[in-house]
Amino acid sequence: MKTEMGKRKFSIWKKRAIFGFIFASLLCALVAAPLMAYQVTKGDTLWDISERFLQNPFFWPKVWALNPYIPNPHWIYPGDKIKLKAPQPVIPVQKAPQAAPKKQVAMPPKPKPPILTHENIHAEGFIAESKLEEIGRVLTNEDDTPMNSEPKILCFYTKRGETVYPGDRFTTFTYVKTVYHPVEKWVKLGYLVELGGEIEVFRVEGRYCFAKILHNYMEIDEGDPIGRFERWPSKLVITPVKKPLQAYIVMMKEGLMMGAQDKVLYIDKGSDDGLQPGNTMSIYQDCPAKHNPYKPSVWDCRLMPSPDRKIGTIVVLSTQRHTATAMVLQNDREIIVGDKVRP
Repeated sequence: MKTEMGKRKFSIWKKRAIFGFIFASLLCALVAAPLMAYQVTKGDTLWDISERFLQNPFFWPKVWALNPYIPNPHWIYPGDKIKLKAPQPVIPVQKAPQAAPKKQVAMPPKPKPPILTHENIHAEGFIAESKLEEIGRVLTNEDDTPMNSEPKILCFYTKRGETVYPGDRFTTFTYVKTVYHPVEKWVKLGYLVELGGEIEVFRVEGRYCFAKILHNYMEIDEGDPIGRFERWPSKLVITPVKKPLQAYIVMMKEGLMMGAQDKVLYIDKGSDDGLQPGNTMSIYQDCPAKHNPYKPSVWDCRLMPSPDRKIGTIVVLSTQRHTATAMVLQNDREIIVGDKVRP
């Protein structure tokens, strides 16, 4: 008996919970959705309706304005439908005008770096830190023709253990002099090397090799050493040196130079110091020290150092590890050994 009564009570509470949930849902829906119109019942006035639905009875003139069919606001009748809110006008969505695509502004092309063409870089020589590796030495011409005639054919004798094949290319060279540093006295920089010419072997008979002279830079003499040929570029891209360094002019190919444009000189910095062919640098010369103008006393013998004077520009033609061969592009004073070179 108690069990049946418990089930009945549970069923009643269950129905009440469901009804309460449905009523709460409807009430939320009514509150959430704004009321657009209302049907008048007996006893309604615009004052009451404005207070009930618009939370302000003084809004009744607005409600009357929304219902122009009511001639007198004091007389409304049951069944009349009163608008409480003006319908929102449908505003057509206009697409924003698409901006015209921006015209691509053509960037001016970057200027190409200048190119220096020097066909005879091999003829300018270089400073080698140590003696070069020899393959052999010049003996004589095969047909005893003068060494400066064209076409030229020479014979050279190889060192023991050297293997040479037809088609191999070599160069003849000579040691001109030993080079010392002009500022750091007694520091040996190496040997000034001049190349005689480029040769190509066409016949090998044991240790005797016969070769054609392809390019002649200077006269080739009997006994000149022969070494491996290394081709250097003849077109150089002119670029300034990016890393700070200072070098000295250690030797000039043609002595003191006043009108030195296109003349060749040698400096004491090379590839290991950050130089490469095509780099440009400036030549600076020491200015004589002067007396301090604010201390004109004859007893004050101290002199003030003067800033260096820029006198010219060079471009690097070829590099060794710690030396480089360069050509003068421009100068307005006499260039001497010991002048400074820096970016």
